[in-house]
Amino acid sequence: MRRTLIAGLLAASFAFGAHAQSLGNFTEGAASPLRYTLAPNHPSVTCAALGQLSAGDLTITATTLVAATADVPEFCRVRGVISPENQFEVNLPSAWNRRFYMFGNGGYAGENLDAAARQATSARALAAGFATAQTNTGHDAAREPLATFAASVPKTIDYAFRAVHRTVLTAKQAAATYYERPVTFSYWDSCSTGGREGLMEVQRFPADFDGVIAGAPVRNFTDTMINYVWNAQALDGAGLTLDKVKIVARALVEKCDAVDGLKDGLIDDPRRCDFKPSRDVQQCTQGADGPDCLTSRQSQALEKIYAGITLPNGQKYFFGWPPGAEAVGSEFVGSGRQVTGWDGWIVTADGQVSRQTEYMTTFMKNLAFGRSEPNFDWRNFDFAKDPSRMSAIRSLLVPDETDLSPFRRRGGKLMMYHGWSDAALNPLMSVDYYDRASAASGPDPKDFFRLFMVPGMHHCRGGPATDRFDAISAMVNWVESGAAPESMKASRVTDGKVDRTRPLCPYPQSATYTGTGSTEEAGSFACRVPG
Repeated sequence: MRRTLIAGLLAASFAFGAHAQSLGNFTEGAASPLRYTLAPNHPSVTCAALGQLSAGDLTITATTLVAATADVPEFCRVRGVISPENQFEVNLPSAWNRRFYMFGNGGYAGENLDAAARQATSARALAAGFATAQTNTGHDAAREPLATFAASVPKTIDYAFRAVHRTVLTAKQAAATYYERPVTFSYWDSCSTGGREGLMEVQRFPADFDGVIAGAPVRNFTDTMINYVWNAQALDGAGLTLDKVKIVARALVEKCDAVDGLKDGLIDDPRRCDFKPSRDVQQCTQGADGPDCLTSRQSQALEKIYAGITLPNGQKYFFGWPPGAEAVGSEFVGSGRQVTGWDGWIVTADGQVSRQTEYMTTFMKNLAFGRSEPNFDWRNFDFAKDPSRMSAIRSLLVPDETDLSPFRRRGGKLMMYHGWSDAALNPLMSVDYYDRASAASGPDPKDFFRLFMVPGMHHCRGGPATDRFDAISAMVNWVESGAAPESMKASRVTDGKVDRTRPLCPYPQSATYTGTGSTEEAGSFACRVPG
């Protein structure tokens, strides 16, 4: 009953993009003996007493003892504000497992803390006995949409990293007061902007969390926005439609599906896919266009996106987009909508502005150029000069420190995951960071840092992928027992039913069919480095 209700809340709210979060967390927790190794703690003071935590720039605005339901145990809800406008919520269950769980934000944040998806995420953790926390990162998106909050330097700093850290400290203080004992283990779990926030915590505040799950992180925020400009310029006037993207997807799957030795509708690693639209997709006759072919201009636009940014001086600047996100798959849990991963992010219907263009435009106007260019037009972006003008915002927003030894020395564990078919955030950013940070963090980095690449997964979820996996239970086991995740079982759900399971493997390994058993069952696969 509990899981059914919470799943319903998630299904109803994900379609509105309330925040970016992975699917499947806490589903394996009941089977884990670690869930029960920490004896439950109970409050030592009243919920109302936590109002006394107000001090300095911290104001507790409400404390509420929330009665238990069939799905969520009794808990104390603490709401407050840290100046200037960092709204936060801390939830403290009456039977506490001594663990703290915090999740992050999506896009430019500023979410309503009462949003259904956010409350559903808290409910899942509370039901497992965790204390939880969340923040809007210091601004209200209803009043300051997208990046318009950046007119305020304090709010920009809060968005970059400070709001999360201050909320962590406040939540731990609230728990220590309520239970008269400190938090034993602390976990961060989030995707997209929340993934970037997790990496910021590891790098700037390595004592905040014992385990950090950073999904599809906006790791290189600044160059991602520049890459969005590149894509927009490539597509400008090309006439590429969503129907044309589906033509590309079919040709792509036909060309590269079986490269990994198994024809299953998934491209295991797009870097092994030799795909060129002008060669591998039917071309329209010169001067004509049609529903089943690409014009020369459309093929050129696609190949420019796949190639990535090259500066006017010939220098390679940023990764090309791996082919694969064009594939059609489910969009959100329970929505029943089947879309290409490019839908909305790169190509739209009916002349709508893509999310890439929308996010990039507000970034340039408000964050990159400090509102000095209110009439910014991406068509006039100068790749020879403009990237170097963004050093200030790059140093604030981009978690690019590769030496993670402070986090490692205190026993911290970092898990990243990223869908190979993500059209929002280039998956090669995660691969690149994992490679560089592994090299800089000393011998055998797999004892504290692992990356899981998910074939076919769109942004944080969706696509033709096995996109549901319980990363938090794997992380708890890793932190508390030292059992590093050698794989995670992942599922694909179609029409409400699991129709495929696969192991997710720590990079550079991938799931390889053993040659026996059903190709729809995880047990028929082993984690191996591709030959």
